[in-house]
Amino acid sequence: MTMSPSFDQSPAADAASVLDEVRGQVAKELGVDLSQVEPDTVLKQLPGSDSVRLLRVVAQVERVYDVEFEDEDIFRVRTPGELADLVLAQLAGGE
Repeated sequence: MTMSPSFDQSPAADAASVLDEVRGQVAKELGVDLSQVEPDTVLKQLPGSDSVRLLRVVAQVERVYDVEFEDEDIFRVRTPGELADLVLAQLAGGE
């Protein structure tokens, strides 16, 4: 049994699982090892990072958790930890 969120089930929304999901999405999109994506890693400093790829990460995270971020919130996010916090805030707000 896997704990990974899917489109068919409600994703687990505790802080650790959201952070793991965000880190995994970043690693997958940028083609880097998961160990390179720490919670406080500056996303723009990762190999292969550019604005289009980072927006793809955000879009995928939005789909996984069925949330939608405001543009200004997205542009403030610098790290996987901050993106995970944004997801948790959205889920807590019930929007």
